[in-house]
Amino acid sequence: MISRPRVSIVIPTHNGAATLADCLQSLRLLSLPPHEIIVVDDASSDSSAEIAHRYGCTVARADRPIGAAQAKNCGARSATGEVLFFTDDDVVVAPDSLAWVAEDLARDGVAGVVGLLDRKIPFGDFSSNYKNLWMRFTYARLPRERIGVFCTSVAAIRRDLFLRLGGFDENFTGASIGEDTEFGQRAWTAGCRLIVDDRIVVRHSKRYTPAQVLRTDFQRARALTLMRLRKWGRPFFTSVPAFYQFAVPTLFAGILCLVLGALFLNAIPLLLGVVLLGTFYGLNLPWLLFLAHERGLSFALRAALMQPVDAAAVGAGMVTALFEYARGIKY
Repeated sequence: MISRPRVSIVIPTHNGAATLADCLQSLRLLSLPPHEIIVVDDASSDSSAEIAHRYGCTVARADRPIGAAQAKNCGARSATGEVLFFTDDDVVVAPDSLAWVAEDLARDGVAGVVGLLDRKIPFGDFSSNYKNLWMRFTYARLPRERIGVFCTSVAAIRRDLFLRLGGFDENFTGASIGEDTEFGQRAWTAGCRLIVDDRIVVRHSKRYTPAQVLRTDFQRARALTLMRLRKWGRPFFTSVPAFYQFAVPTLFAGILCLVLGALFLNAIPLLLGVVLLGTFYGLNLPWLLFLAHERGLSFALRAALMQPVDAAAVGAGMVTALFEYARGIKY
């Protein structure tokens, strides 16, 4: 068993010059130095490649946009280390991250490791904190010893296994939306042991506007629903909490009841709609309490106003996927 493996860090970037230097600077401070750092420049028009060269990275450049999945696969294929450590160009990695990865991979049967996003980000706006904390919240709730997701903001896996499984599905194009989730699902189905290590925490320096939160959640819900439909009848692992999976249809049912009650001036569907909306918030209570603990009551109350809008975007993504799948669209 490898105790101090050679780790190849793979970073895809597309016009990531604003944050890439901070990412690469954090990698210089790792207590267990990497074997190599591979930056895959996905046809950037900014100075991303120059920054990567300045930090002594190996740079692979695509002449045309190829998307995150193909870029990460390109880096993995050219890597010469026994372990692949994936991160993003807007992530700051904690100093002991690779040391903990090596410790985890020294355990019998562990094939890969996933870390968590830090509670704190370098932005004070509501939307960025709301999105970052949701990603932290969902992964922190996962079982520690065998998971079926592979969040490439901070994830490591044995290279030979990654290649044997076929890498990321390149049918996912553009920015990272679902290829890491699909890969984690495939590894889990194949019996690979991926674990969560909550000591490995990275800071995600990504800013979101309210519109970007809704658009991202719509796209992820669409991608996840299509994945689920493709695997219909087979076990499916998701990081989305069960309470939220129930909350989204509950919201839509509540809105429908309120609309019907208003149209037909009937108190029964109006009352049922109010009850269903109350149930929606009751189901989301663990998330809202988490936000109150992390950012205070006023933030949680603001999130409570955002919650039905965000859930509606998620529901729209799910419905879109159902129609697309019926038309033969699988990705």
